[in-house]
Amino acid sequence: AETLGYWARIDGGNRDTVVDALAAFDLTRLAEVPVRMLSTGQRRRATLARVHAANAAIWLLDEPGNGLDAASLALLAAAMAAHRAKGGIILAASHQMLDLPGAASLTLEAAV
Repeated sequence: AETLGYWARIDGGNRDTVVDALAAFDLTRLAEVPVRMLSTGQRRRATLARVHAANAAIWLLDEPGNGLDAASLALLAAAMAAHRAKGGIILAASHQMLDLPGAASLTLEAAV
């Protein structure tokens, strides 16, 4: 939480921003655990919580679902939907399909 709070302050956020970001990615109970002690999925959720806490209008995400289980993918989809509902924009490159009703997608096929 301390590191997330540091980055949130740099990005113009505050304690409430951090609390919301931790809750959005189900990390509240792990707030005091050093990132190096987290599992791969928990680390990924911590990274996504930092994006959430930044309050940026545009999220640029590369493979945001990597390392996430089904429950965590649902948290990601919910956070993305909430960001979009507030007028945010998300550009994400992913091999995983996310359940994002109303989202526009562009599928690129590899040239052979």
